[in-house]
Amino acid sequence: MLPAGCGYVGEPLPPALRRPVRVVDLAAVEHGSKIVIRFTIPKVTTENLPIKGKPDVDLRIGPAPDPFQLAEWQRTAERVTVDQKGTPAQAEVDAAKFVGKDVYIAVDVRGPHGRSAGPSNFVRLPVVRPLPMPEAVAAKDAPDAVALAWKATAPEFRIFRKLQGAPELTQLGTSTMPSYLDKTIEYGKTYSYYVQSIQKTGDTYAESEVSSIDTFTPVDKFPPAVPVGLSPVPGTQSIELVWQPNSEKDFASYRVYRDGQRIGDNVTAPVFSDRNVKQGVKYAYQISAVDTTGNESAKSAAAESALP
Repeated sequence: MLPAGCGYVGEPLPPALRRPVRVVDLAAVEHGSKIVIRFTIPKVTTENLPIKGKPDVDLRIGPAPDPFQLAEWQRTAERVTVDQKGTPAQAEVDAAKFVGKDVYIAVDVRGPHGRSAGPSNFVRLPVVRPLPMPEAVAAKDAPDAVALAWKATAPEFRIFRKLQGAPELTQLGTSTMPSYLDKTIEYGKTYSYYVQSIQKTGDTYAESEVSSIDTFTPVDKFPPAVPVGLSPVPGTQSIELVWQPNSEKDFASYRVYRDGQRIGDNVTAPVFSDRNVKQGVKYAYQISAVDTTGNESAKSAAAESALP
């Protein structure tokens, strides 16, 4: 019979190894003259216990031996100081010493007594010469767009835009030329444009510093295209006009001219009926297009017609 107050005693549990879980989100990019490395430092062990204090973060970078052997790479790779204040943790390495080489990067996070669950995912990074930062970024008005141009020589460029009052940059696209046409603008809004040189390197990109900005408010100075396909069809008491519709996003209306005099305004559909006509008189018709700002296109080619 067990004494009162005594409980069952099971098999003793093994001591916790307190090994931090492996890092699985290590990432690196060549940015300007630096190799920037980011990853999340584990907060728990493989037993799902909280890690007390700061673990030993052993981040290393170096060319890979051929054939690759982990022990040899660990012996020759350079240990890097890590800034652990933010999330994710970050480190920067001068790229110059590795230009023209493929480097491998990994991190091993160790707990008390140097215990580890193993190195993180490995990142292979081909290092190239630092790319030139685009200079003299300039924006100017274009039909229903903003035309960007800059000075730099690189295989490719990223183009970013920030709307005034918006919290973040938006990548608009890429270009293989030092120019880009932003067709997603809205007149009356102010935009800041940035450009970055990039180069494909293995599975990632090397990138330059982001350029200085050019802030620009586009103004609609461009009229719609001249209407085409005007065809006057005589009826019994009128001449019916039809033509091909304009497709500009800021199109507003058409103006109709007869013998050089305006006879129709604010016409929103590509049709018009001229009822103020006389039999036996030949008339010459032209059409122009007007946008929402009031810019008017040139008049179309004249088309003649008369009542029989």
